[in-house]
Amino acid sequence: MMVRNILTAFRTLTILPIRGKDTDQFSSTLCFFPVVGAFLGFFVILLYRGAGIIQFEHPSVLALLSLACITWLTGGLHLDGLGDVADAFGGGKTKEHVLQILKDPRMGSFGVSAIVFAVLMKTCCWQAYFEKNDPGMIFWSLVFSRTMQGILVAFVPSARKESIAAPFGAGGSFPKFSVLVACLIAGLAAAWMSSLGTAVICTGFSLAVTGFTVFFAGKGFEALPEIALERPVKWWKSQCSWLAYS
Repeated sequence: MMVRNILTAFRTLTILPIRGKDTDQFSSTLCFFPVVGAFLGFFVILLYRGAGIIQFEHPSVLALLSLACITWLTGGLHLDGLGDVADAFGGGKTKEHVLQILKDPRMGSFGVSAIVFAVLMKTCCWQAYFEKNDPGMIFWSLVFSRTMQGILVAFVPSARKESIAAPFGAGGSFPKFSVLVACLIAGLAAAWMSSLGTAVICTGFSLAVTGFTVFFAGKGFEALPEIALERPVKWWKSQCSWLAYS
């Protein structure tokens, strides 16, 4: 059963041609998402070590090549999702409009811009870590990004019942507990293999983003204007009023 869960996690997050039958409970695979991230991280480290063996001293090219390989191995899943979200929230005005844009397979200007900036930022970050001879941070970023993905699927309800993520989140309290345990194990592993600071930053960031997303999902899409604009404006007006009468 565990083997089928792991294989299903790899089939979901990568394009590897793995044979076999998927698990019957997709929610049981979420806790194995960090394992997929570790596999991708090891692949980047292998590229880094291979470049060192052949004395390839061009970290910018190595960073771009590594990112291209990871994008290919994952089928561009995260970049495609980023583009869809950017288009939806950039052009959508209501919840219905946002969901309508998410269903549209075409990519708009918001989506293309988000993907371009994401690739540029990741390439620059990976180049910096290669120059510091610290590919371990790239490894842990891939582990915790997949960990965070599992946490979000477990805790945030799907906007559409027919979405791809819906079966993964339909498992009651078990997937929530399992992904939190997986996040804790990943944090302990990072503290043991890398440093305590790396573990605290990665684990804390994963849980913080999850908490914010759960809060935002509970408020609904309609809360976006209030969170992004109305609340800061009201706070600024209140400060101006206080200054005027003080």
